[in-house]
Amino acid sequence: MTLPDGFVFSQSSLQDYVDCPRRFELKYLQRQRWPAPEVDDLLEFERRMAQGERFHHLVHQHLIGIPAPLLLKRIEDGMVRDWFDMYLKQGLEGVPPKRRPEMLLTVPLGEYALLAKFDLVALSEDKALIMDWKTGQHIPKTEMLARRLQTIVYRYVLAKGGASLNGGVPILPQQMEMVYWYAAHEGAMRRFAYDAAQMAADEAYLLHLVEEIRTRTEFPLTSQVERCKFCVYRSLCDRGEVAGSLDNWDGDGDVVEIDDFSIDLDQIDEIEF
Repeated sequence: MTLPDGFVFSQSSLQDYVDCPRRFELKYLQRQRWPAPEVDDLLEFERRMAQGERFHHLVHQHLIGIPAPLLLKRIEDGMVRDWFDMYLKQGLEGVPPKRRPEMLLTVPLGEYALLAKFDLVALSEDKALIMDWKTGQHIPKTEMLARRLQTIVYRYVLAKGGASLNGGVPILPQQMEMVYWYAAHEGAMRRFAYDAAQMAADEAYLLHLVEEIRTRTEFPLTSQVERCKFCVYRSLCDRGEVAGSLDNWDGDGDVVEIDDFSIDLDQIDEIEF
């Protein structure tokens, strides 16, 4: 089975593959519709996702110049208001002045393309900061965050193609930092610096993943069966029919999936090939 023509990789698709090759096959190659809920309390799950989406939209509106008092008047959800108040108090402390919210950036990765969708890229003469707003209930361990494909992909893509956001001037790896900012935890942050050695290691790893996916003839199920409780395809794999508990779900709570197979590269302004 081959990848669809024009397939664009992202942190979401690569994370799916690393977590479970079979899930990658079902989602991106077979384009299987989701037959099951991700968690047991679907209404609460959808409410939390909607809160996260609303928070992200408010931050984006603020970053493009809509005054905070006007935005505050429009917030009806008390939790979202608390998150936005926290963002206004400290969310932009130390963030460079040249700010590019909700940016799409694509770079080549072997024979394919790799896409990152940034919440915010902020630049100064000697610094590039990636800010990612999180509204999830849990903060993952630092070592787990470091291994996440989001951390790997976002830093790599900005270092590889960031010149298009920086007036043609390349962004050096050592100038970069990625910050996860947790609204539900009073603005707690997890910071990840970068350097040339890490970039080289990330490139080798990403190319290895893509080549492994390209040449696979079989996509096995994950050996970590606990993950299957929160997988929408578990019934197709005979890994259970009951969803896992929302209380134990460790997702970000605010991630909007990118359908890699439906992306039109001609619609992406920031692309480096």
